[in-house]
Amino acid sequence: MSTNGVVVSDLEGTLTTSETWRVVGAFLEEHGRGEAHRRLVYRHVPLVLLARVGLVNAQRLRERWFVRMTRLLAGLEQSAINELVERVVAAMWEHRRVSVVEEIEAHCRRGARVLVASGTYQLVADAFARRIGGEGIGSLLEFDSAGRATGALIGEVMTGYAKVERVRERINGAPLLAAYGDTEGDIPLLSLSEQPVAVCPDRALRRVAQARGWRILEA
Repeated sequence: MSTNGVVVSDLEGTLTTSETWRVVGAFLEEHGRGEAHRRLVYRHVPLVLLARVGLVNAQRLRERWFVRMTRLLAGLEQSAINELVERVVAAMWEHRRVSVVEEIEAHCRRGARVLVASGTYQLVADAFARRIGGEGIGSLLEFDSAGRATGALIGEVMTGYAKVERVRERINGAPLLAAYGDTEGDIPLLSLSEQPVAVCPDRALRRVAQARGWRILEA
């Protein structure tokens, strides 16, 4: 494979089995926001069950959950957010899919530019990407003039077509040699690449990958 191009990978579910929301939940408990977090979880349980049987769009549900979870970070100082990011990245690295990470690192050694594009926070995507020689693309947390989190995001959650547009901007016409993802929301990104790779795909992505002859990794 030519190395004069870009390789992009999703993060959660693709490069790691850890999930941002689990670490954020524990963090909120420690910072006196556990009750609000538990209320959020309880409200979402019925929707999760509906998503599992296909009655609710799972991707849209994940996006709404992420936005609502982010609201619970409002008022936290930058130092607390930095601590949270460190915890999230440590958990992700501990539970990384070693074979997939090694494959991405091999692309990097061959000279490909590596992007880690994720719906998680930009700070998390950046920190994880640095560990494998890449660059991060994620959802931007908003901070006020005093450096506190407002509980809002700047722009959209970086999933689906929003992720695709950000990747297109970043690669600026360079060939997309390969793309890795694990869910239905990654289909638009994988469709752009010369070598789409579905990693432990969900049912929707598996159907598409099988129909289009994409590579499937059961990492």
